[in-house]
Amino acid sequence: MDTPIDGNNTLTSNVSLTFQILQIAQRFFIIPSLTALCLNGAIFYSILRSRNLSKLPTYHLIANMVGSDLATGITFSILPFVSSFPLPFCVADVICRALSYVIGMSYMASILTLVAISFDRYLSILKPLLLASRAKKLMIFKRIIISIWIISIIISLPLIYLTGTISGSTNSCAIIQRGNLNAIYFLLVTTTLYIVPLVAMTVFYTKIYRYLIAKAQICRANAKDPTKVTTATASFLNNAKRKALVKTLIIITAIFAVMTWPFFAMASGMAITGIDIRDLEKKSLFLFLLCAVAASSTVMTSVVNPVLLICFDKNIGARVSRLYGRIKRGISLANDSSSNLPTAASKETPAG
Repeated sequence: MDTPIDGNNTLTSNVSLTFQILQIAQRFFIIPSLTALCLNGAIFYSILRSRNLSKLPTYHLIANMVGSDLATGITFSILPFVSSFPLPFCVADVICRALSYVIGMSYMASILTLVAISFDRYLSILKPLLLASRAKKLMIFKRIIISIWIISIIISLPLIYLTGTISGSTNSCAIIQRGNLNAIYFLLVTTTLYIVPLVAMTVFYTKIYRYLIAKAQICRANAKDPTKVTTATASFLNNAKRKALVKTLIIITAIFAVMTWPFFAMASGMAITGIDIRDLEKKSLFLFLLCAVAASSTVMTSVVNPVLLICFDKNIGARVSRLYGRIKRGISLANDSSSNLPTAASKETPAG
């Protein structure tokens, strides 16, 4: 009789310790979340305030991707507070389901926007005459952005049912439902939001890369003969901003593939086998923490994407740098003004 009780107590202690580790890890989400808020917010503001970038379909799509990453940063900055404060279970469960829905919706919108960006670059570079009118193209891609959010809102709805708060786990938020619905949903999501987008983006960027290489070779050959040098040839060879943008988008696609596959592999594997985070937590601390790392790496895309855009895209980098300069000067002026204010001692009149 005594042995089972000790074993149960040990198991309960292990369960509590494991979820305490997860709780501590979730608190560290606040650091990348705040970073994502600052970087994505700066890029979003810079694009909307720019008269030139706000008229370009590509930067409308980039603003949409940045906006979805901004939403992801906001929700993950709230998530640590759910597990850190002793909220009633029903309140924590509602908040968990709502946050899971928003995270899933914004993440899906970000992925679909990446596909739309690769399609836009494909049309602009390989099929420039297909949508020659910038106004018409902008209108079409605005409709695509609306469609992206409608699709993301609908596809994310099952997350409200499939996720929730694990009772007795310091309000840890996770996928809690099992069964065929769970398996079908996550296999469908993995196919439509990882495999298909990755294949589509790979095809588009491969065609763009091959075209740019072939075009560059032709232009360099023509450049050696002064009689064959044209304005188009010179502009193609000197259009560093377009090449930098394509390079940035290819890198973002590669980062997306590398940083998101652990989560989709984990979700699909758990859906097929019928186990969830509670089973892993009881059987293997290593697999349990591996799942937490997989989810964290997916979240980090909302930090990596804006860093790449700022570093490699000259249009965005220049505008964010100017925005940072204005903020820095504003803080400096505010500090100078506060230091120049008369103190209480200086206001006192000397005794006569």
